[in-house]
Amino acid sequence: MHLGPHAKALLAISFLSLLRKCLTLTPNQQSPQKHVKCTYHDEKKVSECLQPMLDYATKLQTETGGLQFPLQGGQVFRTLCDVYAQFKTCTEDVTCDSLSLDAVDASYGYMCGKGAPLFEHHAACFAMVEVEKNYVNCKIAATQAITEAQNMKGRSTEAYLSEMCRAMDGYLRCSHPVILEKCGAEAWKLVATITRDSLGVTMPDCDMHSALV
Repeated sequence: MHLGPHAKALLAISFLSLLRKCLTLTPNQQSPQKHVKCTYHDEKKVSECLQPMLDYATKLQTETGGLQFPLQGGQVFRTLCDVYAQFKTCTEDVTCDSLSLDAVDASYGYMCGKGAPLFEHHAACFAMVEVEKNYVNCKIAATQAITEAQNMKGRSTEAYLSEMCRAMDGYLRCSHPVILEKCGAEAWKLVATITRDSLGVTMPDCDMHSALV
């Protein structure tokens, strides 16, 4: 299978640092909402606009020494949404089918838009959960699973996607009871919504229904 270097999507779901891990897909894959495939020039534009988001994810990972997950409170949330707003302004002239653009919108459009008040409401609790031992164990296990999946990326796209899906499933099942106990059902519904929207674009064949209920 020939994989085009500019047909990349960001697997930006419940893992903030997965913004840094570009998921290479087949050149012909398009989102169901659009019909005109982006040219090389358009994709280059999207990539340039995306760089500040990637830089911010890298900064967080460097500061904490590990993968960043979405349960971030306060300043991290506000800064991320500011960077996302800049990304939207930067790409406002891009009207063609860009999987990278769709993936970012699916992951952060709700969180920084309609869902922003809910995220602000639960920000303090999310920050508290970040340091809970049980949740930290979920992150460690997910980080290891993602690293193992990355090792398969160059050998088999199908195997890579399957392992990434398994990593997400494991993380969600592990973190669900912690988030539910500490932050409540509404907070978990918020995480589930973002995950479902993002996977619908980046990994449509990854069925997370049972892990999200």
